[in-house]
Amino acid sequence: MSEQLRGAISISDLGVIFNSGGNTLQAVSSATMDVKPGEFVSLIGPSGCGKSTLLNIVAGFVNPTSGNALVDGAAIKGPGSDRGVVFQQYSLFPWLSVRRNVEFGLKMKGIPAAQRVPQARTLLGLAGLLAFENHYPDQLSGGMKQRVGIVRALATSPQVLLMDEPFGALDAQTRVVMQEILTNMWQQFRISVLFVTHDIEESIFLSDKIYVMTARPGRIKAEITVPLPRPRKPEMTYTPEFIGLVQQLKALIREESLAAMGSELKDGGLSGFGMEVGPQGVEKVV
Repeated sequence: MSEQLRGAISISDLGVIFNSGGNTLQAVSSATMDVKPGEFVSLIGPSGCGKSTLLNIVAGFVNPTSGNALVDGAAIKGPGSDRGVVFQQYSLFPWLSVRRNVEFGLKMKGIPAAQRVPQARTLLGLAGLLAFENHYPDQLSGGMKQRVGIVRALATSPQVLLMDEPFGALDAQTRVVMQEILTNMWQQFRISVLFVTHDIEESIFLSDKIYVMTARPGRIKAEITVPLPRPRKPEMTYTPEFIGLVQQLKALIREESLAAMGSELKDGGLSGFGMEVGPQGVEKVV
């Protein structure tokens, strides 16, 4: 496969059933989706719908029960250096400096120190972190730690970057800045990205395409193309096109969130207790 076509993800009719203590749980059912080479794709849906499960299958951490998951036409057999992974939790080695964290994957690939150091410093410079190369993770803010994590995932030149709620632990303002940093870095690397998030605005701002999943067992409910031009700028979030996409996605996910919460909520939970409780508390009326 030619270099410019690398990074294609294909998931077809995929199902996942987990077994634990004699109990079975169908997490994903008949899911079909694709990520084209160099495309930024987000997965959104209600909690527990199987978004992270699909990402972990592509990462090689979970095996599907049925269906197929391919990267560049080859079945996924386990983790590989062609796929970088970034989680919500900061997975940095606390005993290594920032630069040595970034060098770690390069070292595992057998790249000599004379090459590792300039490569790591170049990447840190792109992320605005070169001044912190000799700091340790506990000296960094949450946003800086996650930038280091992204840079470390990119250091080994993967064809696919897998991101599971990478900004979920950040405050709102830092999260917005990190979204802009990520989209700017992606513009330079143009590798394929599969991005899991609960944040609708985040998915629109970052993505070329968004897949909406149903409540468990997760299926693909909708495929939404994001028609916004690149590079993405924060002021785009105020445009009618952006706001219209937010409303469309909120409507789709609301249906699935209600389904995920159960029939009791759908049948009347949103209308209140159905009684006047008052300041005396529930024990006075039960």
